[in-house]
Amino acid sequence: MLEPQSIAAVAEVTGQSQNALTYWVKRFVKLGLLKEVGTSRPALYQAVAQTFIIDPSRVMPLDDILDRLNRPGWTRLLQGFTQEYRRISPDWLVELRVTEDGMLSRRQLPTWALDDAQAPAAELPLNEWGVIQLSREQARELKGRLEALIMEYFEAGPETEQDEVYFLHLALTRDAVHG
Repeated sequence: MLEPQSIAAVAEVTGQSQNALTYWVKRFVKLGLLKEVGTSRPALYQAVAQTFIIDPSRVMPLDDILDRLNRPGWTRLLQGFTQEYRRISPDWLVELRVTEDGMLSRRQLPTWALDDAQAPAAELPLNEWGVIQLSREQARELKGRLEALIMEYFEAGPETEQDEVYFLHLALTRDAVHG
């Protein structure tokens, strides 16, 4: 709302309901982020500045903030996994096996792979989780290399209009369990 706008105009542009926007506009006016401008009806509102620095932890706990920011991405990622698994097979099993050196291994396989031991492994989406021990310097280096690799593909762009679209999630953080 860098220019004076009505709540109805903002609702039309953002797709948000006027009721929800009315709540937030009133709250932002009270916090001093927006101001009512002019005396026309419907009321027009405008941001008091072009840039704001906000400490969101004063509004809600950090884990709630991160959940709200990441939940749409997690949901989209899970939908993609589900779609890919169903594309390969509607039925899936998990095989647990103790290896010769006593380690427990896990693999997912479609039911048709039980009937055909020679069948090639199903090409599943990448979904690996793990714990790795690194120095801070090694973690910085790994993060930088992963970012550079991903940027290489983003910058290359699609080769053809028919290229498939992939949803990418890449994360590296210190493990909270090992704190």
